[in-house]
Amino acid sequence: MMNDELKMLDRSKCIEDDNEYAGKLLIIKPSSLKEEYRQPYFQYFYAASGFGCYPDKLGGKVFGKFLADGEECCFRRSDFIGVADKEKLPQWAKTRFEQLTAPKMRIRVFQIDDSLDNNKRMFMSYDNAMKKGGVDSLIYRQVYGGIVNCSDIESVFALCNNDPPPGYCGHSLSVSDVVEIEDGDDPGFYYCDSIGFKKVPFDIEQTDHMEMLHVLIIENGKEPYEAEIRNELKAKQSVVGGLIEPVYFADNNEALIYCDEEFLLKDYAPNRKVGDTIIHGTFMVIGNGMNSHGEMTDFSLTDDQIDDYWEMFRYPLIYMTKEELADNQAEVPDEGISQI
Repeated sequence: MMNDELKMLDRSKCIEDDNEYAGKLLIIKPSSLKEEYRQPYFQYFYAASGFGCYPDKLGGKVFGKFLADGEECCFRRSDFIGVADKEKLPQWAKTRFEQLTAPKMRIRVFQIDDSLDNNKRMFMSYDNAMKKGGVDSLIYRQVYGGIVNCSDIESVFALCNNDPPPGYCGHSLSVSDVVEIEDGDDPGFYYCDSIGFKKVPFDIEQTDHMEMLHVLIIENGKEPYEAEIRNELKAKQSVVGGLIEPVYFADNNEALIYCDEEFLLKDYAPNRKVGDTIIHGTFMVIGNGMNSHGEMTDFSLTDDQIDDYWEMFRYPLIYMTKEELADNQAEVPDEGISQI
């Protein structure tokens, strides 16, 4: 798509709000962008900090990042047309802005393994568990680990019951489950009680967690994130939303992608471009190698691989429907996908 086919954003895409800019999505003046970046995609800028965010401060710099590719930089307050009207954002921008501003927590979830539950502690309240000798780490298995868009443990409970994260491989979060909060103000292990949670001592090294695979999950509109999933078909299928299809992309084949083999039939939105292929819907990157029996199998990604593939798949495709493109250019092209 040629740049001059697109109409640049103007004041009509802004709200009447020229006061504080911090934490808001702004629209950059076309004249303030380098010529090669004069596309409407690059006019969206998330303002994070700087004296320029406030009209009564002496300094004029606004620090933040481009919504299109996440590059961090700064502009002067005078470089902006105004604050973007959220009601007039294309869907890709809405999704990316929501993800950029959403709360994030790193968690692990542990559930009792029924085959080890000799004293029938599954779904037992905290008080009754204490009467039985406390929380026994030895009978738990890890069912998930990763970054979720939650602000507290109560929202983790709601998420794992209503819309479990990709790779979650267990029952809905319930009484006797243990949630580890890995970051935040009060990290630790929390026992799910009949009402609320109780912080408890818990030894992850005693749990069944060695079979967890460290993978990179790539969702539409999100930056990639590391997750821990069980080395089970059910867990891998839960990431992609259906039957897994391998896609080889690494030169040495030491990693591969799993996506939903029916992503076109299911009309998933385009996510990332891999070589000449555009993958739709959520997918993951996983290690690939040979086990001690000479068989090709899945492995955890190394830290270096996670860093490399995070950078490789950092930027989602910018996808606009034909209706959205019609609002931004004179004629609607045959292809409803544009990318940077």
